[in-house]
Amino acid sequence: MGGQDFCALSSTLLPTRAKSNTPAINHFHTLCEKHRDATRSAFPNQPCGWTRIDEPQVLLKSRPNVNDSEKKRRRGTDTAVPEEQVTSDAPASAGAMQEDESPEGCPMVMFGKHCGRPIHLAPNHDAIPVCLMHSRDPQKSDADFQKEFETILKAAGNGIADFSGFVFPSAGYQGREFKAKCVFSGATFTQAANFYRATFTQDTFFSSATFAQYASFGGATFTQNAGFYRATFTQNADFVGATFTQYASFGEARFAQNASFIGATFTQKANFGSATFVQKANFKNAKFLEAAEFRETKFRGHDKDRKEKTKEVLPGSVFSLAEFSQPEKIVFYKTYLGQALFHNCDVSKVNFSLVTWRPREHSGKRMVLEEQVDLQFAEDLKPAKGSLDDRRYRLIAELYQQLKKNYDERKDYWTAGDFHYGEMEMKRRSTKRPGNFIRFLLGFLGEARMNRVRSWWHPRLSLVAWYKYTSEYGESYMRPLAFFVLVLLLFALLFPLPGLDRNERGSASAAVAVTPQNDPSAAAPALSYGCFPQFLKAYPGHKVYGGFAFFGHSLMTALSVAGFQKELKYEPSYPWGRALALAELLLTSTLIGLFLLAVRRQFRR
Repeated sequence: MGGQDFCALSSTLLPTRAKSNTPAINHFHTLCEKHRDATRSAFPNQPCGWTRIDEPQVLLKSRPNVNDSEKKRRRGTDTAVPEEQVTSDAPASAGAMQEDESPEGCPMVMFGKHCGRPIHLAPNHDAIPVCLMHSRDPQKSDADFQKEFETILKAAGNGIADFSGFVFPSAGYQGREFKAKCVFSGATFTQAANFYRATFTQDTFFSSATFAQYASFGGATFTQNAGFYRATFTQNADFVGATFTQYASFGEARFAQNASFIGATFTQKANFGSATFVQKANFKNAKFLEAAEFRETKFRGHDKDRKEKTKEVLPGSVFSLAEFSQPEKIVFYKTYLGQALFHNCDVSKVNFSLVTWRPREHSGKRMVLEEQVDLQFAEDLKPAKGSLDDRRYRLIAELYQQLKKNYDERKDYWTAGDFHYGEMEMKRRSTKRPGNFIRFLLGFLGEARMNRVRSWWHPRLSLVAWYKYTSEYGESYMRPLAFFVLVLLLFALLFPLPGLDRNERGSASAAVAVTPQNDPSAAAPALSYGCFPQFLKAYPGHKVYGGFAFFGHSLMTALSVAGFQKELKYEPSYPWGRALALAELLLTSTLIGLFLLAVRRQFRR
């Protein structure tokens, strides 16, 4: 049933909210509003007009599908109650309801009409007297219920089969083909609802329906629109392999346990806006051929604090191997993805807006669950046979590359930087099998011991590991600056070991002759730890200041080497001093490069 037909029928018959002292009437209007909200949610672009009907009796008189013969047939059933008995046994409020509304039977509001079926007496289970189809009596006849269900389907043909508010004692409809426009809005399925491989050829609505037990729509086909707006799934919901040919709405639906959409196909738009998945929502291998919206969708872990989020390793939503044919139309907005799995799924163009990712435990940088997920829930991440890694880090690195590209193209460089960090972390943790040269050098250790050495050495002492230590993979400019200072201080302490020779060529150009009186270092043949006592003895000031002066000369030499200065007042001694100078030049040049790279990233942001 198209949105236009749905709204046209609703605007013709449904009453509006009116203040009443009768609880039943208020109950009617509440249900009417639920139908109205469900209609507007499923078809937001269709105009809906709502006509007030002050006299519900007009509904019963004008219903085209309840003729006199049908009324006689319903009164003749086993569950029918004589009109006199209902009038005499009903309380005063019920009598007022009958006087104000209709004496025609069940007062429940359905899709565009009141029910009118014979009353099924179950005062212990029903707040107001209703028919067999709407009664919550657990002892009611399932055979009579299913008989009436089939009668409604047969009478509807290709029209509307209205099951609004029905309370199903059982629902074994696997493999059935529903040719009518089925309306299950507000229905309650007290037992397992089995629609496995069922086919719905026209619009189908389960808006505000409640599934008290397991709900199976596995392999079901929805040829037209499918509405599960505000539906409640108390236990597991199975939509494995289901096909949604037209618009599929799960807006504000609540899944109290696992919801499985594995291999489901959404040909047109799928809406999961404001839906709640308390446990796992599995969209593995699902196909989204058009748009899909997850606006303010609540996945597992959204309500936990940061400390709990970093420790949770169970997946909340699974999109691995999902296919997004038009990724720019896939929207995740204001939702928590810290427990989502996206590996083996191209997310480079998916629209992530104001989403919350998983925080790293110490730095707080964004990360994906794949790094920490329990592998029994992510089989694809288990390492290959013979691998030295404990999970497929290179597969996770691919996911980080896609996320980095996604945020880079949107010029969100801060988030892109976090995912760049994650990509490099995966490369650091991933251990390649040693090449032939390494095997030659470490062959004496044996294959098993060599693998253990490499698996320990690579994540801790490899070049990529040092890249992390010194600059957090180019994301920090403070770290290379701090390391630069440490390197200068280190070499200022190391240069006196081999000694620093005074540059006589630089001294000869001075106008004043160098003597121990104006330069205490002239009293020592070299600036070294061996000549340190002579330096202090010749220093004219306090001995403490003499020590500072000694290391000051060494520090100035270290600074001059780092600054590529050729004319040094004190030159490192040959050969070990020169070797130290080369090592310092290499380290400081690298740190300067890392510092400039990090600064460039900051300015780009």
